Amino acid sequence: MRWNTEFCEFSGTYNSKKHTAVQLQNTLKLLLPGEFALNFGATVWRYEDIGALNPAELDRQYAEVTDKLKSLKIVKSPYWEAVRQNKLREIGQVYRLSWVTIRAYAKPAVLRDYNEAETCRAAFAEPLIAGGDLLLRSWRKVNEESRARNADPDRLRRIFDQQNASADRLKFARVEVMSFGWWNCANNFIEYEDGMAGVSHEREFKKLFIRVRTIQCDEP
Repeated sequence: MRWNTEFCEFSGTYNSKKHTAVQLQNTLKLLLPGEFALNFGATVWRYEDIGALNPAELDRQYAEVTDKLKSLKIVKSPYWEAVRQNKLREIGQVYRLSWVTIRAYAKPAVLRDYNEAETCRAAFAEPLIAGGDLLLRSWRKVNEESRARNADPDRLRRIFDQQNASADRLKFARVEVMSFGWWNCANNFIEYEDGMAGVSHEREFKKLFIRVRTIQCDEP
């Protein structure tokens, strides 16, 4: 069997009495980034795009991905079953955050029902719920923090000043605080499964083979 990581290609010989090729290939899928993930954007760049957010599509993707992962025939071992369960936990957390975020554009108070990122509530959820000056102050702080990390902070400041002078400044504030304040903060609390980036996963996968040969590696 052959497989690739980010930088290397390997070939492995396995005991067919212990594992099947399908089990090994499916187990490898647990290691690959994005193989089991929700391909759904829960935030928007422009206020006018809010109406295009589709909660039904989020529900469909969640059901499809979780069903696929639950039914995946992998190598039978506590280690790999734990990886599967960790991935299911991650997907569930991303789904719940996405679900509440897309609804919060229309009904910000639903953010109070999300209990998996308590420290994000005062800084971002409450300003989004209150609107007005509280939201504008939160927006300014979020934007200033973005400038501090950006290669061109002056450009971000000019855009902010222009938007802040607009009659639509509360709309601009809602979009930016939701994406770069609330979402980024809450996303930090999601327990992401490391996948192929986890050295331990790669090491454990190689243990499933009698012999493993490195075919080639590119310099990182």
